[in-house]
Amino acid sequence: MEKTIEKKNRHICRKGDPLSDFVLKILAVIIAVIIWFSLSITQYPTVNKTITQVPVDFSMSGTTAESKGLSAIGYQDITVDVEIQGMNYEIGTYTENDLTATVNLDSVTKEGTYDLEISVKSSHTTDQCTIISVTPDTVEVQFDFIETTSIPVTSVAPNVSAEEGYTLMETSVSPSEIEIEGAENDLEEIDKVVAVYNNTMTIAEDTTVTADSLVFYDADDNILDSSAYTLEDDDVDLTFVVYKKVTAMFEVDFTDTPPGFDVDSLPYTLSQESLQIISSQLDDPAEKTVKLNSIALYEVTRGKTFITQVDSLLSASEVNQSGVEQIEVSFDFSDYDQKTFTLTEDDITFVNSPSGKTVTLDNEQISNVTIFGPSDVIDEMEDSDLTAEIDLSDVSVNGSASYEVVIYSKRYNNVWNIGTREAVVTVADEVESEDDSDESSESE
Repeated sequence: MEKTIEKKNRHICRKGDPLSDFVLKILAVIIAVIIWFSLSITQYPTVNKTITQVPVDFSMSGTTAESKGLSAIGYQDITVDVEIQGMNYEIGTYTENDLTATVNLDSVTKEGTYDLEISVKSSHTTDQCTIISVTPDTVEVQFDFIETTSIPVTSVAPNVSAEEGYTLMETSVSPSEIEIEGAENDLEEIDKVVAVYNNTMTIAEDTTVTADSLVFYDADDNILDSSAYTLEDDDVDLTFVVYKKVTAMFEVDFTDTPPGFDVDSLPYTLSQESLQIISSQLDDPAEKTVKLNSIALYEVTRGKTFITQVDSLLSASEVNQSGVEQIEVSFDFSDYDQKTFTLTEDDITFVNSPSGKTVTLDNEQISNVTIFGPSDVIDEMEDSDLTAEIDLSDVSVNGSASYEVVIYSKRYNNVWNIGTREAVVTVADEVESEDDSDESSESE
């Protein structure tokens, strides 16, 4: 029997037995905790400890400030460092999560800036934890009544330019206005809001980008602190509108010129041969010919000038940025002269007479016909050098009417009639002659 018990005891204490090792480890932990607890109570009953970065809870719920409609302006979440004192076994393992830091709003009763106390306590109500210090122990907060206003947005993009042959016409902003929320006094300081785009870019077509930032200015162009404002949407798009540069070459359009007249012989000059305009049609050619207002040749005489407004020549897609508002056509008639002629009915012929009609000129003559041209030509001209024609292609009914007489010279192609002349023409049905009647009877 004794030998059996001795063998069992040797078996229990045998070294390397897993069960034995586990029991010893548990026993060691229990003894260590008992020793630490004992020392905490006897040797170090209270300790000081500093907890860093304790988050501060800022809440206006249930406060007088909230009931009066005040809001905290520009407040940002902060943390504090807290020194605490207590029993080592209670606070020895404290972290920032074991403390509660709040802002005391009891003194906030109206708008203004307050230096508010930060209060800290243990999150565990049963622990004996004393707050020794809080750093910082106050926070400055501005309170005011919040309002909303709408302000137009302008733009600045100093590094955006158009490629050669194009021009940056304008920059549009979308949205054109933004809603800004903030304290009443702060909102009153805003004079303008500018959307800024700082990237470098060269463009040859309309381009849209998003602004880098919004800058607030007062009336003296001082930059305001944007943190004082809240924006419903701070994304602002800038659209750069590009126009193409086009050279407009001006050309004079002479009308009512007689047959064979040499327009190139006219000694006229333009106050502006061409102008630089811009067009929103980016496919337009770099040069284009533009005709000035028509000039009737019979109105051209000594001392007469003709003016065309530039804007009247441009389409809706074109813009005149030259500053030149009108083009003047003038003539150098220093070597020109005029002479008056009288034309008889024998000098006047009918063109395109209607079939089956007789045409009679009621005027016996056309007097005071003024012909203008180079002096050497005018000196040599005679009545026989003039031709007068009446075009009857539009005649369809009988009766008398005035028709324009076109007077020109077949011999000289650089002279013209000043003013317009008219003659009365009578149109009637043809009357059969007696010979025609007899021939008609014989055939029957």
